[in-house]
Formats: sequence, structure tokens, C-alpha cells
Amino acid sequence: MVTLKLACGALILACSAPFVIPVVFAAVLWEACDRGFAGGFVQSNNELSGFLLGRLVPWAIQRLHRVACTYVKAKEDSYVIACMLLYAGVIPALFLCCFAHAATVGYVSLPLCFAFHVFRIGPYFMNFAYVYTLCHKEGHSVRGMYVHPYNQSILWRSMFNWWVGLFYGVLPASFAVGHSINHHRYNNGEQDVVSTADKPRDSFQNWVAYLPRWTLYALNVSTTLQFWREGQYRLAFQMLLGSAYFWAWAAAWARADATFAAAYVLYPFFENVLLLACVNWTWHAFLDPDDPENEYAASVTILDGTINVLNEDYHVVHHQYPGEHWSKHQARAAARWKEYAQHRATCFQRTHVMELFGMLVAADYDALAQRFVDVQGLDFKGQETMTLKEKKK
Repeated sequence: MVTLKLACGALILACSAPFVIPVVFAAVLWEACDRGFAGGFVQSNNELSGFLLGRLVPWAIQRLHRVACTYVKAKEDSYVIACMLLYAGVIPALFLCCFAHAATVGYVSLPLCFAFHVFRIGPYFMNFAYVYTLCHKEGHSVRGMYVHPYNQSILWRSMFNWWVGLFYGVLPASFAVGHSINHHRYNNGEQDVVSTADKPRDSFQNWVAYLPRWTLYALNVSTTLQFWREGQYRLAFQMLLGSAYFWAWAAAWARADATFAAAYVLYPFFENVLLLACVNWTWHAFLDPDDPENEYAASVTILDGTINVLNEDYHVVHHQYPGEHWSKHQARAAARWKEYAQHRATCFQRTHVMELFGMLVAADYDALAQRFVDVQGLDFKGQETMTLKEKKK
């Protein structure tokens, strides 16, 4: 079984990585140029960091803030309106322009396709990060983020999962139903369809073997089957409805131009599989051997994170309070810091999830230990008492 999973994972990786890696590399290079011109990521949760040369998007968010605040319940969410303009307006418009170009010249231009996908995911794939984070937040936001009458509109409340997500390979219902109910109910346990707990996480080979599991989740297959087995037929139907919606979208474009559909509709799905498999592998890379259900150890917390998208770095808080507004996560963690210390929480500092992933699968314990925070061993002066050798153990 392990060999079969590894073979399937290797096939998924071999089919998608040659396309995803160049796009991601260009996005990282773009951010490096952006950093050179503008001085690095903007470290503020109400600004979108590193989006365009000259920080066009943060500038637009600042200019739109006063008007945008009239649409959202929390002023910290004013950035969502700029996100809508970019992700629900500009990206789809560029998508249609690319289709028009292919229809006019009679073929899909590889350079144009490459440029579109690099722009779509943004410098250091920050557009990608915000789209998926907003799909995530929207899926957990039972009461909605907007003021009346916008909050009563299905179009507004489902904007990211049911519209924007189509351009990023998101099957509707995967966040709002599959993730929110299955993953958060079982918290990386045996019944969690995307659990990472059954094999060591310090192995690239094991991550490759994990790819089929994540792919089945991203396709809504494993969650649908799990809900059906549990007798939750309404939830299973919602998953099927979201899947049908996405594949109807893909089929419509395939009927118009199969090559275009593969390059512009299917490619983002495999991009989603590779990148989010890295993210989930990292968020749940550690376990307390004496208490596998210790949620403080089972989810990673990153302090002073270098790329902290809407406080996703406080992943323990997110699992404890999945519907909590992102602006309150840091305060929640601070209020329960004694429990973090008591349960020896898995905390790192001055890093980000993709960097941690690289350290994990490379089994680079020296680098992990240097960034690990010994919350239990802090003395009264705020100094850690564990040595690097003890941290690596």
C-alpha cells in the first residue's frame, strides 16, 4: 500500500511539478525584485504585502479604506474590497483576454499563459496565499464579513469559494464544508481525511506518498465519501454539488478549447495540490508522543512570522476558535500563553510555513532548532533554557 501511494504521488508530482515549479520560481524572483525596489514585505495584516512593483495594491487599499469600511463589519477587513476588485474582477478579465487571444491566433500562447499564471499567484505567490486564506476565512465565517444588505447576498458571501476560486483550482465546498467540518472535527486524527499523523513528516518521500491523499481531498472525493459513510448525506450532497459546479465550468471551457482549459483551468488545480499539500503537511507536522491529542503540539504556531497572512500563523488559535476573527488571534494566544507553556506548544519564530516545510522534508534539525521557541523553558528573564541539542530531540 505504501509503495502504491508513493507511486501515485510520484506520478502526480511528475505531471505537475514541471509546470508549477517555473511559475513559482518566477513569482519568488518577482518578489526579490519587488523587495529590491521597495524594501521587502510590508509587515501589516491590513495590507497585502509584496503584490506589485511599487506596492500598488497596498496603495490602493489605503486609498479605498474609507469607502471599503462601509461594506464590511470589521474595519480590519476593508482590504477584502480591494481583493474583490483584483481577484473577482481583474483576474477573470485577464483570463478572458487570454481566451480571446487563443481564439484569435488559433493556439494557446505559452509565454502569455506563463505570464498570466505568474501574475495570478503574485510575488512570492502572495495572491495565491490571500485567495486561499480568504476561501478559508469565508468558509468559517458563519455570520459573514459584510454589513447589511451585502451580507444577505449569496454572491457576496460566497465570492471567493464559488467565483474567485474557479481561477485558482478551488472546488467549491472543499473549504466551507469539507475542511470546516471534517478537518476541524477530527483535528488531524484518524478520521481526518487529510491527516498527516500516520507517517513521519521529516521525509520528502513521505510527503510524496501523501500527495494522493491531498489530491483526493482537493477533488472533494475523500470528504464526500467520509460524510456518506457517517450518514451525513446532506453534507455529502453539498460536496457533490460543489464538485459538479467546478467540473461544469471546466467542461464548458474544454468544449470551447480543450488546450486552453488544460492550461488555464486544470493547471491551477494541480498548483493548488502541490502548494497546499506543503502547507497542511507543515501546519500539522508535530505530535506530542505522550499525548497525541495535545492540540498545542499538533498545530504549529509561528511568532513574528515573516509572511503572516491574516494571522494564519496562529494555527492553534484557529483550531480552538475556527470562527474567530483573524485580528483577535494574537490576543487569544497571549491570553492562553500559560497553557502553551504547560503543553509545550510547537512554536517557531521569524520564519514562514514554506520555509518550515523545506526544513522538515530535508530533516534539517539544526535549522528547525534555531527557530524553535522553548515556551516551557523560558526563565524569568525571557531566556530559553533548552540547548539546541535538546530542541533537536
